[in-house]
Amino acid sequence: MTNSIAIGDADALIALILENDPHNKRAEKISQWLISNSITLIFPVTVFPEAITSLKRAANQPEKAHLLNKRLLNGDFQVEYINADILRLASEIFDQANSKKNTLFDAIVAATAKKYETNLIFSFDNWYPKLGFKLAGE
Repeated sequence: MTNSIAIGDADALIALILENDPHNKRAEKISQWLISNSITLIFPVTVFPEAITSLKRAANQPEKAHLLNKRLLNGDFQVEYINADILRLASEIFDQANSKKNTLFDAIVAATAKKYETNLIFSFDNWYPKLGFKLAGE
């Protein structure tokens, strides 16, 4: 597997946009590390509705939710649109999840990493290493 590509998760986006997120400083350092190492960061399209909804509802930060949406509209991110193959693989990965914390959204991130043959994921979710992936920054 190659590490010239990293797949981003919603928690990384949230950490980058919310200054008071507990992972904010670490997320900024990881983002700079990815850039300085010429690692392309790709986000599955599903992380955007997940992050935007979390920012608006759970974090009660509607202005940050709209800022992220504007950045998405401006083309600031490299986005992978999922297809039937990714969805099928994600469903298979999700089917093996035994914790209520592991979601189909997370499985889509893992399936996207498999599609790009990378083991590097920009996230703070400890499920990914259990699946054989490496978290960016570790």
